[in-house]
Amino acid sequence: MKLNLTLFSALNSFLVTQFLFFIDEGFYDFRWMKDIGNWIVFTVYFIVLFGMLLLINLGLEKINVSRFYQILINLLVFPVILILINRCF
Repeated sequence: MKLNLTLFSALNSFLVTQFLFFIDEGFYDFRWMKDIGNWIVFTVYFIVLFGMLLLINLGLEKINVSRFYQILINLLVFPVILILINRCF
């Protein structure tokens, strides 16, 4: 089964962005969704993360990384790095 990189990158970026907004903007709840300004920033975050993750996935495809490691990088390494960066700044 072929992994659709665009869809996989979009879904992973959406989930990571939701989590970052849950812990950062909403103070561990989803009240941030009531403000249109937060949705604008959410869209910017999503587009940036989606672009980064899509480029990472395309690079991993080009160097022939196995699907297992590609999924591992997408689901564990990428979100953990983003969360650590978010918590440090």
